[in-house]
Amino acid sequence: MARAVVSMTEGDGPDRRAEELARGSAMLDEVETSALGALAKLPPFRPVVISLMRLFDRENVSNDEIVRLIESDTTLTAELLAVVNSPLFPVPGAVTSPLQAVNLLGHETTKSLAAALGMRCMVQGAPRTPVVRRFWVHTVASATIALDFARLFQLNPHQVYIGAILHDLGRLGLLAAHPEEYTVLALTSHESADAILAAEQAEFGMTHCRAGALLAGAWSLPDPVRQVADQHHQNGSDQGVVALVQLCCRLADDLEFQAILRRDIKKPVETIKALAPTHLHELLTSRLEDVSAAIIRAIETLDF
Repeated sequence: MARAVVSMTEGDGPDRRAEELARGSAMLDEVETSALGALAKLPPFRPVVISLMRLFDRENVSNDEIVRLIESDTTLTAELLAVVNSPLFPVPGAVTSPLQAVNLLGHETTKSLAAALGMRCMVQGAPRTPVVRRFWVHTVASATIALDFARLFQLNPHQVYIGAILHDLGRLGLLAAHPEEYTVLALTSHESADAILAAEQAEFGMTHCRAGALLAGAWSLPDPVRQVADQHHQNGSDQGVVALVQLCCRLADDLEFQAILRRDIKKPVETIKALAPTHLHELLTSRLEDVSAAIIRAIETLDF
């Protein structure tokens, strides 16, 4: 599928910025394709967040450009300031403007936070049911673990965080497309993750992994996001970000932050030994207590 990239350059005026955002919004409105089918019932990812993610991929992007995009979405502006002023970010004094927030957080953290707020907006748009809340808690738990572990794996923590915060996008897609049927599936305890995927394939003709990859492609999310959505239930990826999200998704389950209940969860230490490089076993295990506390703080801050 062709991608619509929203770009902004130094000297772009308000009319140009409005035109580019409108083009991005129109692209997102045209997600009803033969491949997506009923998945298109899920409201599109916010155009301003996609624009921000693309903007951050450029070299020499200025804070003013970032702030102009953030301020074009009043809801994102309000949410960004609320989270920056929360205990999750112990910054000195009150942060009262997007420019101040970007200066304090830096580009990478702002990008990660924008992705998290964009995903939370989608969750907020879904019915506020226990199933949706479980999906969101699992997502936040997986992303928090990924952010903590990333540097031990010598990966960009913010790239990993964004992949993890969006890895279960397909669950929301299937829930939007088949609300009653997917709710029944999600409230059932399954033998294993493979059993969940098999049940999805049998009932809906695709797994939530395939659904997430289709949605990420249709909305022009970055390639690593599509790969993570598609492959996070596989094992042994040779791509670092995908492999770490695979580990973090399973650890979130083992720490009892499951999206859908399954009976084959392990002790976190066992999962680390099975999926992480041998030289990191001790370091990762030593982080589990701190990671669990960080998950609770993140859930409290990003709750919906």
